[in-house]
Amino acid sequence: MGVVTKLFHFLAGIYHVYFLLYPTINQLKGTPTASTFGGKWKYLTFITNMINCWYFITVFCQDFIFSFILSEERNKKIKRTLDALFGGIVCPAAIVVGTAFWGIYHTKKAAIWSDKLDELIPPMYNHMMHTFLIPIALIELILYRHDYLNVKGGLMLCTSYTVGYIIWLHVVKYVSGVWAYPIFNMLNSRGQAIFLGIMVIAMYMIFFLQHYLHQLVHGQLIVTNTASKGKRAKTRKVE
Repeated sequence: MGVVTKLFHFLAGIYHVYFLLYPTINQLKGTPTASTFGGKWKYLTFITNMINCWYFITVFCQDFIFSFILSEERNKKIKRTLDALFGGIVCPAAIVVGTAFWGIYHTKKAAIWSDKLDELIPPMYNHMMHTFLIPIALIELILYRHDYLNVKGGLMLCTSYTVGYIIWLHVVKYVSGVWAYPIFNMLNSRGQAIFLGIMVIAMYMIFFLQHYLHQLVHGQLIVTNTASKGKRAKTRKVE
């Protein structure tokens, strides 16, 4: 791993710690809907940012702590877990969350963001939640070579995250009677299904696009033997 990549992981790790502490440091008041069933955890933005925080803080710890105190085998297992998480959830979700939010925001702001939130959430924190996660994910993709799961495994992880959130979204609505996002109040059942379908397709598109970009930058990974009996497939790099 190069110096630039380690420096990026250091800065990304510090940034995500600051992101977690930002509401406390700046004494932000909770939004009204955050006090209902599910709290902040009913928002895809919040869940995605928490996963990103866990990923980048763990990568930071592996580069500067774990690599010195843990065995090589343990570090390899941690890296495999992080690589699978990045390819299946972190990168696709970060890009979809950011692009979907700003796309809706600039098309029909009330569908995703109320004027009341402008009073409670500073523009900087809004960008930390919805903007900065995109370039951070793309820089990680370009700088760091990940040993992804095979396509089937990566898609299963991506699908589990996407479908899991859709189920959770409806559980929140059933229990509290309130949709997490105003856009669902503006759509009928068919419109909601179409909207969610578009989000699912977007996740899959980004999943495949980030794999393609990763191959362009780091070389194509070719499976040399299938993953059978619980063993992970071995790959070789083709420049």
